[in-house]
Amino acid sequence: MSEQIARQIVLGQRPKGIVHSLKITMLDGTEGLLPVTFRYRDRVEFGEFLDSLHGVQVPNFDGTAANASKQLQRGAVQINGQYILSCLEDWGLDVPLTLDNCIQLAREIPAAVQAVMETYRQICIEGRLGN
Repeated sequence: MSEQIARQIVLGQRPKGIVHSLKITMLDGTEGLLPVTFRYRDRVEFGEFLDSLHGVQVPNFDGTAANASKQLQRGAVQINGQYILSCLEDWGLDVPLTLDNCIQLAREIPAAVQAVMETYRQICIEGRLGN
């Protein structure tokens, strides 16, 4: 077993991107892999990032009870899609990283979005990946 040698901490050296592979439990119970490259943000920049999401344009809510749940979910996937697009530099899917494709991911595989969001929070707030 090889020992990993600790490196001295050096301030001011920002990583260009953080490469990670997320394991996602798919709807059918199998495990899927989502390779991503996260944008590096420090804690303050992460707060600014979250604040910027408050300005995301979501579909208009017409207030009718008949469409309330649909409209609420449409708004959620729009915001989640914008979050994914804004926190990633790249992903290993067979489609380009675009807002429309991020929204499609949020609609079809919500567990993937939750995994991306939680992992990104851990990176930016706690400064680590996983446990």
